[in-house]
Amino acid sequence: MRLFEAKICGEKLILQNKSGKSLFIREILVKYKVTVTTVDEKTALKTITDYIEINKEIQDKLEIQLVSTDVAEVSIIYKQDDVTLREDISL
Repeated sequence: MRLFEAKICGEKLILQNKSGKSLFIREILVKYKVTVTTVDEKTALKTITDYIEINKEIQDKLEIQLVSTDVAEVSIIYKQDDVTLREDISL
């Protein structure tokens, strides 16, 4: 069962805590897929990762301002009891 749900609303990422209890989020990794032009004038997809330190407890939801709306994946690194875990969500 997933503990988080992620969605993009405008230029914000909204993370919903679905666990029913407060969770401590250490950091969030947001992976963007962008189109780039290579040296030989071809186009290619490149993944850029943005590391966002949170270090706070959330009960319901968390809103984060995005650099771009081309988000491919979100990774949430959180602490549950005394264990640090990671949940990856593809968008």
